[in-house]
Amino acid sequence: MDHIIQQLNDIESELEENQQNPVLWMEHGIGKHLLGEYRQAIESFTRSLEIDPDSSSCHYNLANSLMEVEQVEKAINHYLQALDLKPDHIPSLNNLADAYEMAGQAEKAHEIFHYLIHLNPDDPLSHFNLGNFFLRNNQHVEAAKCYEKTISMDEQFSDAYYNIAWILKEVNAPEEALSYAKDGLALDPGHEDLKKLIADLE
Repeated sequence: MDHIIQQLNDIESELEENQQNPVLWMEHGIGKHLLGEYRQAIESFTRSLEIDPDSSSCHYNLANSLMEVEQVEKAINHYLQALDLKPDHIPSLNNLADAYEMAGQAEKAHEIFHYLIHLNPDDPLSHFNLGNFFLRNNQHVEAAKCYEKTISMDEQFSDAYYNIAWILKEVNAPEEALSYAKDGLALDPGHEDLKKLIADLE
């Protein structure tokens, strides 16, 4: 935290000499975001974009800060602008899908999560994120398939074990749930949610 504050002080000193530097304004916004000062971050990102409206990184960072203050529609707009400038920017796509879901546009979110798998078929996180989308929409079978795919690609993905175990517990299959939970905890002994789930199942 102190390191971030010192960096911000340095950036602010530089900005006194160069108010028209969009990179400094973006870095200032990132620092404010990291400190949880989201509205000040939004002001800095907006200032940066006034100077350089074609910065995909700044649109992305501004959208993230807008999400934190629940200005979801504005965030969607800036994620889309970031993607216009950099179409395959995976973080923007992931966060845009989350934003669409928050805005009640589940179908658009679903399309993007599938598109992310198309872009990154070998990325276990893409399958995990699609599984989470299904889980949030109470589509447990589809979610479990995604988590199984995640584990088949990365046997160390302990959160996928937890989510499968949670689903099995919900459908009244405690023995199978316990087996998955123990497998996950063996891989990640510090996973507190798995520890709690095992305690509940035992």
